[in-house]
Amino acid sequence: MPLAAWLMSIAGPLALKVLAALGIGTVVFTGVSASLQALIDMAVANWGGMSADVLALAAIAGVPQCLGIITGAMTARVGMWAAVSATKWVTT
Repeated sequence: MPLAAWLMSIAGPLALKVLAALGIGTVVFTGVSASLQALIDMAVANWGGMSADVLALAAIAGVPQCLGIITGAMTARVGMWAAVSATKWVTT
């Protein structure tokens, strides 16, 4: 078997695996990220519905910064999870 034919026989299935992994990873990441964004939007809407005294006390305690750190960490984790799951599809 010539070298070029052998390389093409290996590259074809590998390319299909990579494309499938990217497609599945993109769909999963988009779905999880959309649901996470819905939760963040719901928290923001409910945050605005609280009374001024409670908001002032929460702001002094640093609750808005805490919520920002938590949502940022969750978003980063979803991104890392999608990247790792995509590489698992490629390497198997």
